[in-house]
Amino acid sequence: MDIHHQKEISFQYAAGQEEERKRIAELIHDDIGSKLNVLTLWINNEETWNDPRSKEVISTQIPALIDSAREISHALYPTILEKFGLLLTLEGLVSNIEGSLSVQLVCNHNYNPRPIAIEIQIYRIVQEFLSNVIKHANASEMNILIRDSKKGLTIVLSDNGDGFDADLKSNGMGLRNVESRVNSISAFSVWKNKADSGSYLLIILPK
Repeated sequence: MDIHHQKEISFQYAAGQEEERKRIAELIHDDIGSKLNVLTLWINNEETWNDPRSKEVISTQIPALIDSAREISHALYPTILEKFGLLLTLEGLVSNIEGSLSVQLVCNHNYNPRPIAIEIQIYRIVQEFLSNVIKHANASEMNILIRDSKKGLTIVLSDNGDGFDADLKSNGMGLRNVESRVNSISAFSVWKNKADSGSYLLIILPK
């Protein structure tokens, strides 16, 4: 990899991190901030404590705040991954998918846990690919294959959606984030995509 390409990858990774920070900041401002404003209005109202309806509003807003904080915390750092491991965390991610997309996760039983820093990047890669499929691919199916062997870890992500052209791949922030994360763990990847034939991403992390 030449110096120019290394700098480009580093720039793309930094840009992706800034985009993620912006998204989280918006979540805090729009979600938690708005809920706190509502609670402040109710609490500062003298009639609140004598009104059963007011107490009901407050009692529902507090659990909503806790859920929002948990969601943002998970976006910053998936603590469940550290507690339960990569495979169970991916199963949780897949089980939360709603709508018309069917996601199949296949893992061989020989998976050996990697350092948490590497597993976080693998999780983010799958998460980013999944997000792109949901937002852009018009797919009905997505497959996640994880295979561990003596040669290394192989991950295959695929869908049956619209695919994308080369210009979209080079300009899309989500796809650049995937490439940056792949490089950050010293893995390599191969994309196979055809318009109207879905996307296929092969990632290999050598031993």
